[in-house]
Amino acid sequence: MYDREIPVETVAYDAGEWEQVLAEGLEAYNNKDYANATILLREALAGETGNSDVHYMLIMSEMYCEDYASVISDCADFAAMYPDSPLLPNVNYQKGKAFHYKGDNDQAVMVLSDFCHENPKSPVYPSALYWIAECFYEDYNFKMAEGLFQRIIDVYPDDKKAVDAKYKIDAIAQREREQKLLDLLKSNNAKFLEQKENYERQLKGMESADIATLKKELDVANARIRELEALLAQEKADAASAKADLAKAQADSDAAREQAAAYKADSNAARAEAAAYKAEADAARQNTTPVASVPETVVEPVPEPVPEADKASDAGSSSVSASRRGITEQELLELKLRASQLQRLLDEKSSSSRTNRSE
Repeated sequence: MYDREIPVETVAYDAGEWEQVLAEGLEAYNNKDYANATILLREALAGETGNSDVHYMLIMSEMYCEDYASVISDCADFAAMYPDSPLLPNVNYQKGKAFHYKGDNDQAVMVLSDFCHENPKSPVYPSALYWIAECFYEDYNFKMAEGLFQRIIDVYPDDKKAVDAKYKIDAIAQREREQKLLDLLKSNNAKFLEQKENYERQLKGMESADIATLKKELDVANARIRELEALLAQEKADAASAKADLAKAQADSDAAREQAAAYKADSNAARAEAAAYKAEADAARQNTTPVASVPETVVEPVPEPVPEADKASDAGSSSVSASRRGITEQELLELKLRASQLQRLLDEKSSSSRTNRSE
């Protein structure tokens, strides 16, 4: 995971118990079995074979195992035990990285800054600058971080950390763009919220001022709706009634026409019958042959009665005259009465027919 900025040469020791433990620890370290290397090297460091090289390899094994608390502790022990060791600057460099990986960026910046100040010619100087800049980057101090990343690119363009520094500068630029956009969105959102609040306040004021008017207008509108609905219902009822009246009038008209036709037929029949009786009556008066519909009566000669008195003579004379016409006076009176009844009936029917037509 971590680059070994300063390689450590494997040291050969003479045979012996501690030498055997150290040899196994060195073999595990060379095989990148850092977990076993940490155990074996710490055991060797506690024995007679301990020295600054073994201690440094132990620190590096702990770094690879990401045991940063142990790294920080062992780095402090190393500085106390080997203050004049040429490996001390590299131990301090690993200590600064351990603080950074542990999340204590303030301590990391202090340790790495001291390292850069004391070792400007160190081969890991650009890396130390990079980790300082990385601490500022993680703490969102992009201005300081960008300056250090740019220094690495400008001063150490061939160092492997220059590529990483360029990537971080691009990331900072992207974050700045995102931050500007976020600030713009926040500003617009604040303006929108302010406008929304103003609008809501105005709306509430308008509602408070106009609510009575709106209610009144609503009441008027509802009353007008009810009025129109009532008018529409009345118009529908009137239309239905008019339709029923029209149907009834049509039926009455048809019945009246049928009744008029019946009266007319009866009137015509009555006129014909009256005309027939009138003709018979006229024929009887004129002593003429009755209408073909009246059967002819054969007149037989009657002997003259014995004169008794003038009245009897007149009566006998009338009887003789009626007998000569073939009809008796009684029948003549009945014919006249029948003709009078028919005429009255005809007049009544004619009067009724005229009344119906006028209606």
